[in-house]
Formats: sequence, structure tokens, C-alpha cells
Amino acid sequence: MAKKTGFTLIEVIMVMAVAAILFVAVAPSMLKGAGAVSALSFAKKLRSDMRYAQTLAMTRYKLNTPPSVNPEFRYRIRFNAADANCPYASQYTIVNDADGNGLWGENPNAAGAVESARDPSTGDDYFCVRLDSGNFSGFTISANFGGAEPGVLEFDTYGRPYNSDKTALASSVTVTITRGVESASILVTPNTGRVYTP
Repeated sequence: MAKKTGFTLIEVIMVMAVAAILFVAVAPSMLKGAGAVSALSFAKKLRSDMRYAQTLAMTRYKLNTPPSVNPEFRYRIRFNAADANCPYASQYTIVNDADGNGLWGENPNAAGAVESARDPSTGDDYFCVRLDSGNFSGFTISANFGGAEPGVLEFDTYGRPYNSDKTALASSVTVTITRGVESASILVTPNTGRVYTP
């Protein structure tokens, strides 16, 4: 009798089941596109940018602004605040008030200086991260640090966190990042200004 070759119905069903499981597991990342970033990855970038603002505030002595002009040289990270130099609906910036006139993020200020951090990833003189296009499109950031501008976190020369009214944070503040059903959180602690993802 000749040997029959082929697949049994059970083998075909098993192969189709494994293929379906793999498709369900891989499809979401394929549908996002190659450049899309997860909420956790974006939280890590934002956490790094917040620490960058803190580090800049702590190293003010390296800047050319004399203490007589601005003895409390500080940096702010502003979420979705109106900014003529970063005019996008959804964004964040890192700015300072080098000349001490109360106008944060001037470009240029009266002395011709740019009151912003330099963006280390692009080399731009004005630090602006857009959330309405590119890899970060669709992300929203919500944070309430208190003060007149709740979306503003300010660091002093010791790295301590303040709100926009220059009031020290009394308790930890959660920064929430969302896009669709994805979300991630960052905590900012009072006194030390520790910025971390829980």
C-alpha cells in the first residue's frame, strides 16, 4: 500500500492558531509604525528632560549672568504654556529668566541672549518638544504643580522644585503622560527634586 502524505486537519488548525496568536501579539506594534514611541519610552525622555532642567539650574555658575543681575538663577520646564518661540498647541519647553525681568524664555532678551536651554538632541538654541507631530504625536502631559501657572515646574540653584509662584512643593507631584489607552507616570518629590518613574 502506498504511503499517504499530507497534513491532518488537527495540524492545519494548530498552525493557524499559532499564526493567529503571533499576529495578535505583533500587530499593535506594527500598526503604530516604525517611529512611534511607547508611553513608557516617552516618560523616560520627559524624565531625562526634567532632570536636564534641574541640572542647568544647579550649574548656573557656568553661565555668563552675574549674580548681581540674577542672584536666583532658575530654570523652568513648562507644559503646554503659551510660548511665541514654541507656538504649538501641545508642547513643553525648558526656559530661564537670565536677565531677571520676570519674562521667561525671551528670544532674545535685552542683552541679546536666548533664555532657554539648548536642546542636546537637535542643537537648537531654544528647547521645544512638540507633541502634535513626529514620534511624540498624540501624547498629552498633565501636571498640576500649583501656582498661577499649574503646568510649570521650576528648579532653584540647589535643584529644589518650586511652582510658578516660587513656592516650594509641599508634597510629591505626579506628571501623567497619556496617548490613547497607554499611560505612564513621573513623580517629582519635594525638597530634593528627585524625578523618577514609579
